[in-house]
Amino acid sequence: MKKLVMLVVMLLTLAFSAVCSAASGKILDAEEAIAAKFMEGNYKAVSAMLTADMQKNFTQEAYTNFHSQLNSEFGQLTTKKLRIIEKFDDADVLTYQIIGEKVPAARFVFIFVLNGEKPLLNDFRVMLPKPKEAAPAK
Repeated sequence: MKKLVMLVVMLLTLAFSAVCSAASGKILDAEEAIAAKFMEGNYKAVSAMLTADMQKNFTQEAYTNFHSQLNSEFGQLTTKKLRIIEKFDDADVLTYQIIGEKVPAARFVFIFVLNGEKPLLNDFRVMLPKPKEAAPAK
């Protein structure tokens, strides 16, 4: 009898944890899809997934200029790997490791706000590694 009770408790605990993790997984999948579309270069596909402030600051012209600058400075992006996920009360931050033909390492940081179950892109940053300083002459 004790074994049966323990089995039921264990199954309920596993089921509850699976349901809880699935909710966050659904949001994370949506955020990853938005980030992928943002890196592709199609403004019409991305614009509906931006917050109102981001839409004001990142117009179609700014988005097109950003992508042309990205293509000229980075070349073809060869690697886009999600490396860091930070979850806050009202925002999520996804950091991707980027490797391009011309730039060996960079990070793209996507900041999302949650509108219920729907994430919206609120900000985007490009982080480049610091250049190595020359050794002081003796």
